[in-house]
Amino acid sequence: MISIEEALKRISELEITPKVVATDLKSAVNFMLANDCFSPINFPSFDQSAMDGYAINTDQDILELTVIGEIKAGDSAINLNLKMGECYRIFTGSMLPVGANTVVKQEDVERIGNQIKILKNPKKNDNVRPFGEQIKKGQLAVAKDTILSPAAIGFLSMLGFKEINVYGKPKIKIIATGNELVACGEELQIGQIYESNTSTLQSALSNFGFQSESIVVEDFYTKIQFEIEKALAENDLIILTGGISVGDYDFVGKILKEIQVDEIFYKVKQKPGKPLYFGIKNDKLVFALPGNPAAVLTTFYIYVLPILQKIIGRNKSFLRKGKLKITTDFQKTTNLGFFLKGLTSEEFVEILPSQSSAMLCSFVDADCLIYLEEGKTNWSKNEFVEVIYLN
Repeated sequence: MISIEEALKRISELEITPKVVATDLKSAVNFMLANDCFSPINFPSFDQSAMDGYAINTDQDILELTVIGEIKAGDSAINLNLKMGECYRIFTGSMLPVGANTVVKQEDVERIGNQIKILKNPKKNDNVRPFGEQIKKGQLAVAKDTILSPAAIGFLSMLGFKEINVYGKPKIKIIATGNELVACGEELQIGQIYESNTSTLQSALSNFGFQSESIVVEDFYTKIQFEIEKALAENDLIILTGGISVGDYDFVGKILKEIQVDEIFYKVKQKPGKPLYFGIKNDKLVFALPGNPAAVLTTFYIYVLPILQKIIGRNKSFLRKGKLKITTDFQKTTNLGFFLKGLTSEEFVEILPSQSSAMLCSFVDADCLIYLEEGKTNWSKNEFVEVIYLN
């Protein structure tokens, strides 16, 4: 059995080379950009109207002008020239004609026929988006290792990108084991419970931008072995729940050893989630999490997320850490590292009730995990503790 720090160290030291894949830009949300993207164009590529109104030249210092034409968005104005006393009717997003340096809003103009009278003196460059205002050709548009948000995707689309290089995401399979597990919607028999770990893990993965598939398997050695070997052949990361302790029907650890998965660690000095397994076979990663629902979610946040971070080449942790004061005294019942569900305020963190590894209800209200390190047993009210924010 190893410490929490040692388990996390072994994960951090694992060498994983992120895979670079080309993808359609519209499908790249929440992926990490694998290289810098430089703008192939100036944007805007012409002086552009920011308003519906009239394109004028303020250097003429004339307030009564003749409308000599109209310029709509998408029209080329490269051969249109303003002369003394002239203006063009223009619309938002349209190209300014040669010689124009300002757009007067239509609300500030009185028009009769093809004549306008400017009611409010404009300033030069009013309501104009100048050439290259947003970005110049060759400038960095979006930097490598940026998580692609809808805004980043929209910006790259504005610059003409159709396909980009991102770090590929792993194919993930979740295998929940247990004879007692029943699918939601089916009728419960005595001794059975509804299976929730696959829903929990798939939702948690999705929340961080990962897709997964899941299966529930009864506690039969050969059946579990078949599904693990199949998952290893078809996926990059396998997450098992249940069957990893030392009971008569806890087959997962024995199977992983039999099929020669190299153990990175097994059992961590922590609560919840002491019977935690992590291994690797032919670059395929295997987590075997405890079966209790709160332990599953806790170990996902603490151990599975850092591995996912490495796989996609992300340098920044998914979860932020901080220090807050606890609102009550607390005494640990055993010399293990504790992860407690907590609720934060500006300066304080409250230890929530129902901390059992079987109780998921406290996670519903929790917005953090409180880490109480191994080797210390007592904490006093208002003492600072480490918190791991979950949102």
